[in-house]
Amino acid sequence: MFSPILKQLDLANSFTLTGFTASFFAVVLAINGKFNLAIICLIYAGIVDLFDGFVASKIDRTELQAAAGKQLDSLVDLCSFGFAPALFAYCFGLQDWLSIVILILYLGANALRLVYFNNQGLTEQEEQEYFTGLPVTYAALFVPTIFTANFVLPHTQMKLVLDGVYLLLAIAMVANFKIRKLKGVWYVIFGVGAIALTGIYSYFTLMF
Repeated sequence: MFSPILKQLDLANSFTLTGFTASFFAVVLAINGKFNLAIICLIYAGIVDLFDGFVASKIDRTELQAAAGKQLDSLVDLCSFGFAPALFAYCFGLQDWLSIVILILYLGANALRLVYFNNQGLTEQEEQEYFTGLPVTYAALFVPTIFTANFVLPHTQMKLVLDGVYLLLAIAMVANFKIRKLKGVWYVIFGVGAIALTGIYSYFTLMF
């Protein structure tokens, strides 16, 4: 008899798991010092998260699959945009006591942000939907974009930049402000941005 656990899988949930796989390879590559390739995996974990909800809205799903999707999305988000970026930073050299504190705060902010969203969801205002605090998935935008500075900055300075980035992300995730849920043309913009960043990181990986 087919396992009820496996019955949770549909196209959308399988798609979410590919993002989980991308974040796993981001960690593996970072451990092996291949930071540019690790960043590319982090970028595509973000792209998968951007589109899995779109996929879910376009297919027929059972109640089991839809309920599983909500739980799975949060679990994968914590791994892909919490643990994977934190371990990436640790492997890059953020290993002093202050950096460790910042990374712990970053992970805690991720967890609190996801729990709040699971309980409260989106807020609506003037027919628009808003998140409270910065969504954790934005780590897949800000970390890869800012890490391009690694191509011109010394390692010690880049570590300080990353300390600041992770601290600011942690604060923004738990801050009391509204951020509009992006849709429509933003899918295209983020997709083009992902391709552009992939090109930049691929170029520097091959040339240097």
